[in-house]
This record gives sequence, structure tokens and C-alpha cells, in this order.
Amino acid sequence: MTTALATLGSNGTALTAAQQAVLAELEQEQNAFDYMPTRIKFPSGGMSVFSIDDVDTLKPPFRAVVAVSQKARAWWPDKDTQGLPPLCQSPDGVAGVFNTEGDFTAALAFPIAHPGLTGDGALFQCATCPLAQWGSNGGKGQSCKALRRLIVLVDGWTMPAIMTLPPTSVKAFDQFASARAREKGGAYFTAWTRIELTQQVNDAGIKYSVGKFSVDAPLTDAELFAVIEIRRQYAELVRTLNVSGDDYTTEGATHANGAAHDEDMPF
Repeated sequence: MTTALATLGSNGTALTAAQQAVLAELEQEQNAFDYMPTRIKFPSGGMSVFSIDDVDTLKPPFRAVVAVSQKARAWWPDKDTQGLPPLCQSPDGVAGVFNTEGDFTAALAFPIAHPGLTGDGALFQCATCPLAQWGSNGGKGQSCKALRRLIVLVDGWTMPAIMTLPPTSVKAFDQFASARAREKGGAYFTAWTRIELTQQVNDAGIKYSVGKFSVDAPLTDAELFAVIEIRRQYAELVRTLNVSGDDYTTEGATHANGAAHDEDMPF
């Protein structure tokens, strides 16, 4: 990974010899510490900056390569997630895993019964789960949240970071990725992406932030091969990484009467 990250140095230029030496030393120190990937948290309640591991902020727009994207799903029976882990989650967006050791108080009071409460086991297919159907949230959206887990290589950073997109930004990213795929030899990971935030207001007058994605510059061949190397190293991680309470928050952005944002809709 050292070679790949050196190729993706600040502003697309190679890292200095000293910087490469530091990365090489870190790579050799496999038992020095458990590396914890940086998490870029999406803002809630209409805030205009991303937070980094709750200790710093990242002001948009910024430039990054979205190296890996993975569908994921998670269900919180409470309207306010309160930073708690979901009661049911699917790191791959296909098979859901119900937390049989969780607190079922809110789930038992939920209008739609989760299959995990009816004795059907702990593993479920998301496509047929009643909580993943449109209209299951009491409005037009889904009670179980569709998310996108991204591995991003922020310009100037020396290690990849994890960014989880909430339902209100999923459509924006999917439209961006689809447009990139229509180009010959194109994909969402073949260019530097400009990541921004736009402010919107729901029917209840509550502000919320939506991600905006656009091409900043195409990758050089050397950069593209470096990204492909990083994809091979991190793809399995993001497909199996559990969804945490920090990946999605409703703080300051609760929907009135369960009303869904436009971005919650399938089209």
C-alpha cells in the first residue's frame, strides 16, 4: 500500500523520499498499534461541515478519490438513533443480521414487526424484509435505512478514510456513479471527485445537508493503478464492516410525522 499511497500524494504528486520512508516504517511496525481508519461523519441537522472522528472538521468542498463504494442497510426502531448501534444491519446490503442481544423495547412497539421478533431466526434477506419496503417508515420512505459505505482517499491525506452516506445522499452518489459508468473506461473510482454539501429543507421546514459529487480531474494511469491496488486491499473490509451508531444520526433532522425526504424515494 505504501507505493500506492505515494503515487496519490498531495495534489497528485509523489510523496517526498522522507515521507515515503515514514510510510515504509509504519508498514513494518505491524504490532505497534491497531490501526483505526479515520471516519468522516456526514453532518446532520443542516450543518455545513463534515466531522472527523468527532475531534476535527473537514470543510467542503474537498477533493478525494472514492476508491470503494458498498451498499449497506441498517434499522433503528427509535426515530432518534442516539448514537446507538442498529438493531439490525447488513454490511453488504443483501443479508440482514438481527441483534438478538439488543434492546427490543422500541422494536416491540414499532407498527411493523421485525422478522427477528417472530422467531424466524437472526439472518434475513433485505429484499423481502417488510422494514425495507417503501412506505414502511410511516411516510413514503423505508424504515430500514439504505446507506453507502465509501472508502475515500482525501487529497493530501496519507491513509484512506471511511465515509457513510445517509439515505438523503444515496441518490446523489448513485447518479454520479452511474454517469461515470456511462463513459468509455469510466467509473466512480477513475477520477478525483469534488465532494460538496447542499442545503435543503423538508416539508416540515427542517434543514438538512445533501452530498454533491462531481468530477474534479481524471486520474493519471499511475494514479488509477494505485487506486486499483487500494481497492483490492480495502474492498473486503468495507463489505464486512459493521454499521455503528456514528454512521447515521437523526439528531436535529427528525422527520415530522415520519415524512420522507425526496432522496428517500427509489426514483
